[in-house]
Amino acid sequence: MTNPKRGEMVLEIGDQKFKVKITMDTLMRIETAIGKGILKVAQGLSEGDMSATEMVAILTPILRSSGKDLKDKDVANIIWEAGFAEGLKAVAEVIAFIIGGNEGNAVEAEIA
Repeated sequence: MTNPKRGEMVLEIGDQKFKVKITMDTLMRIETAIGKGILKVAQGLSEGDMSATEMVAILTPILRSSGKDLKDKDVANIIWEAGFAEGLKAVAEVIAFIIGGNEGNAVEAEIA
């Protein structure tokens, strides 16, 4: 069972499930890798401005928080096998969770 108040969520990408824990460190790693704040990332996603490189940069630290030693290439393969749309959906869920906390599902509907 996950505890959203502790930053825990289950993230599905294709047929794989990851129990992840999003922390401030994870958020800072994402922002550093992307070169912009999470609100700008959310805005870009809502405007259809999300590259495959950004998707991998966002999902790699998130999926690594599940305890799996995944590299960018591994995450890229997970996205490729699941499909680009599944990757975008996972990114949207993560961003919604970060911005909305345990209210992330409501925010996700607005972003998607």
